[in-house]
Amino acid sequence: MGRTGGTLISHTSLFIACLFLALVISAPLSAIRNGTFETGTFDGWTADPNWVIVDNNCGFYIGWQGNYWAWSGGKGEPAVGKLRSKPFVLDKEAVRIMISGWNSIFGTGNPRKWNYITLNLENGTEIDRVYAPNTTTFVPVFLDGSKHRGKRVYIEAVDDADQPSFSMLCIDDVRTANLPGGMSKPVGALPAFDPKKSIRLEDSVCLVEASKSNGSVTRIRDKKSGLDLILEPRLAGSYKFALMIPGREPWQTLEANWIFGRQNKLSSYSVDGDKLTLRWNGPLKNYLGAKFNASVTETIELTGGGALFSMSIDNKSNYPVGEVYFPVVGGIQGLGRTNGQLKATEMVRPAANDSFATANVFHIFGNMSAFGDQGPEQFYSYPEGQPEPWVGFASAKAGRAVYIGARDPSNRKQVIRLELKPASAGTPREDGNWPRPEELKGLPVGVELSFVEIASFPGRRVYQAAPVFLKFTDCENRELRKVFAEGKAVRP
Repeated sequence: MGRTGGTLISHTSLFIACLFLALVISAPLSAIRNGTFETGTFDGWTADPNWVIVDNNCGFYIGWQGNYWAWSGGKGEPAVGKLRSKPFVLDKEAVRIMISGWNSIFGTGNPRKWNYITLNLENGTEIDRVYAPNTTTFVPVFLDGSKHRGKRVYIEAVDDADQPSFSMLCIDDVRTANLPGGMSKPVGALPAFDPKKSIRLEDSVCLVEASKSNGSVTRIRDKKSGLDLILEPRLAGSYKFALMIPGREPWQTLEANWIFGRQNKLSSYSVDGDKLTLRWNGPLKNYLGAKFNASVTETIELTGGGALFSMSIDNKSNYPVGEVYFPVVGGIQGLGRTNGQLKATEMVRPAANDSFATANVFHIFGNMSAFGDQGPEQFYSYPEGQPEPWVGFASAKAGRAVYIGARDPSNRKQVIRLELKPASAGTPREDGNWPRPEELKGLPVGVELSFVEIASFPGRRVYQAAPVFLKFTDCENRELRKVFAEGKAVRP
């Protein structure tokens, strides 16, 4: 009896063991094996020789999780190679990774953009991609796989930087996660057009709206894609300039006597075909309410497949015109149909040697100004800092980009300025360093873009700002440069 029972137990145990083994073999993986690298090895990964596991800062890096992380510098900075995970089931919306390193020399895109991580279907189809964040501090990034949840996928980190510096890529703490902050949530609808409050100008490719109250441009829409550039019209603007009040000594001159278009009432407007003319008759008020004998005329013309912005300041005062910000385009949050697409939008600008510099300003807005009473700022000078006076915002996930560039036959010096309003969160978090809705408490948030001229133009004369051309196009960076070349023919 005992022997028979023993045989039954043995057969049952064998059956259960075989069944369990079969299930293990046939079942898809449900987690990323050794995603933290805390084994101190590449168990669960396939690594080329340049990838190594380290437990120190290599002289630069900070912010990794636990004891170990993966580094692409084991064979020196010029060495290249890939690190690939074993396939796993994407059981959540995305893959979250701590990442550091460089996507170009000093983040300029020169000579090219490199070092990235992809999320791929098991058959090799790429789902999403993120580039190194141009910092030696580990920051969290998300690879969006929300449309492929439940499928077998893998991660691949690619170091394709063969230069002797700024060539490293580092990853740690790879795990599945849901997208933070409603990144899969659709972008909310803008207020409906109200002819009592707004002026509309449109053709077959572009739509522009401006406020009848103060002339601020509240909407710029790409009719091909249905995407809007301005997603927070409460931050809309038009122009800003200073009338310099001289002091007894040069250092006593008041240069910040600002006149904001949004703070002055629009006097009149007219629409003639594809051209809108906005007028602010003097006197204009400064930010303190003091009046100055100056008037402004702005035109917006739909031409060349885009919108051409022009402005003149009829300054009848004795004060010289100082800095001029024109146009002021406020309330930019990125391009896209979801919050994730907005955050993935890149700022693109020209760099040396026919290359491009990029930055993820809608995810992490870096501050280039340590002082002042403004929000975090970025500024790029032409011609000293970049070879052409333009900037673009490109959304690969939405398949669309917008170009904004100066049209000036005199090639005057300019500064392209971006400000994140009202502020940033400082240290990057999982969803970047933009303030969250619960922190804003109803305040609007967005990037304000403007072209700044250091005019120092005498009083009692008419000042003409450099015309600026805006056009939507395909998201490739070369297309943005092509628009710049074509835009030179757009009449100012």
